[in-house]
Order: sequence, then C-alpha cells, then structure tokens
Amino acid sequence: MGDLLTTIFVQPLLNLLFLIYGIIPGHDFGLSVIIMTAIIRFALWPLTAKQLHSQKKMQALQPEIAKLKQRAGGDKQKESQLLMELYKEKEISPFSACLPLLLQFPFLIALYFVFQKSTHDAAAIGELLYTPIKNLPYIQSVLQDPSSFSPTLFGLINMAKPSILLAVLAGITQFVQVKMLAPKSKDITVKDPQAQATQMMNYLFPAFTVFIAWNLPAALPLYWTVTNVITISQQYLIMRGEVEEMEEVKIIKKVSADKPKQIAKKSKKGKK
Repeated sequence: MGDLLTTIFVQPLLNLLFLIYGIIPGHDFGLSVIIMTAIIRFALWPLTAKQLHSQKKMQALQPEIAKLKQRAGGDKQKESQLLMELYKEKEISPFSACLPLLLQFPFLIALYFVFQKSTHDAAAIGELLYTPIKNLPYIQSVLQDPSSFSPTLFGLINMAKPSILLAVLAGITQFVQVKMLAPKSKDITVKDPQAQATQMMNYLFPAFTVFIAWNLPAALPLYWTVTNVITISQQYLIMRGEVEEMEEVKIIKKVSADKPKQIAKKSKKGKK
C-alpha cells in the first residue's frame, strides 16, 4: 500500500473511526463503523445524487435506445452515431454515471486497509493516529493495553472475523438498491440482449457481493450494508423528487394548453 494512499485516505479514515470509537458512549466498535459510514455517505451525497440521476436518465432512455438499434439494423457504426445523437439531444453523458462511482473506489480500498489494520493490529494503529486522537482517554487506554480492544458490534458480532449474516444482508440490500433503478420488465424486449444482460446483472451482482463478503472481516459487509441502506433512501428521495417534478411539468403543460381554449371561449362570448 503506497504512502500517498495511506496519507490521503487511510490515515484520515482511521482517525475518524477511532475518534468516533473514543467518544461515543459504550465505545462500541461496530456502532463506530456504522456512524463513520453514514458520515462518509452524506459527505459523498452530491456525487451519489449525480450518479443516481444519470443512471435513472439512462434507464429511461432504454426503450428509445432499443428502437435506435432496430433502425441501425446491425450496423455498429450507424448505431453508435444514432446513440451519440440521442445522448446529445437529451444532454446526457453515457459516462457520467460511472465517474462518481470510480471516484469512490479509493475510499473502498482505503476502508479495506482501515478495517484490516484496526481489527487485526490494534497495537500498531498508534503510529497512524493523530495526536489529538491519541490523547482521548479511552484511546489511550486501548493503546496501553491492546488486549482491551474489542472489535465487536453490540458485543455480538466480531468485526475482525467473517459474518455470514452481514454478508447476506449486504447482498439483500444490494439487490434492493439495483432493483429500484432497474427498468420495468415491460420495457425489456426479447430482441434487446443488452437490456436482458442488464437484468441478469441485477441478480448476479448481489450474489457476487455475498460471495466476496463471505470471507472478509465483518466490518466491510457492515459498511456495505449501511451504505446500501443509505443509498436506497437517497434513491427514494431522488426518484420521488423526479416524479414530483414530472407532475409539476404536466400541470404547467395542461394549464398552458388550456389557456388558448379559455381565451377562445371568452372571445366567442364577447362577439355574442
């Protein structure tokens, strides 16, 4: 692990985790992971919102994309040209949904090392802690006696060891998250292999999440689970906002369409 990654990502996250761990009542390590996850997710809210908006727009375009592919008749060059024209017309970048996700990868890598170090090498974390964090009374006691460090969630789940329960929860919440953004089944045609592949990934990705989380320290699937729950809430709020905006647009269009009719009726009455 490079020094740059440690300095920019790992060390700040490790200090944030132990700051929370040192000040919350009960000093529960699992609860500290949950609180830190919530702080990170809300700090990344603008990126997540942008990503969700882009994903939703791309999903809404799937029926039009399917029609364009039919028009292209298998001509990949023509298909690419038509797609670019559609994206330009709708003012959508096909890569805008991926960029915020890529920016979050350093956090995921750093968190892996944070959880690995904090749950397996409590005696060595003092080297990475900032002085104000080291001086917290409870953190001082942990550094002086590493055996007193208990990396558990409510005293029930050891964050340093794999947890089947949290691995499954991570997969379930991942499935709910992707299902919310998935196109409706009526929008997926038999002739659209890309849409079918996307639908298949909606099931494979959560299963892959469970497979990966199965053997990882429980702190990571706990992070994934909390992240998914917060993202589901964000998706609900964003999609509800889009529905309300669409309803407002419909009302405005209806009022605009009714105005000429009202004016015409008034002019007829005036002539009479």
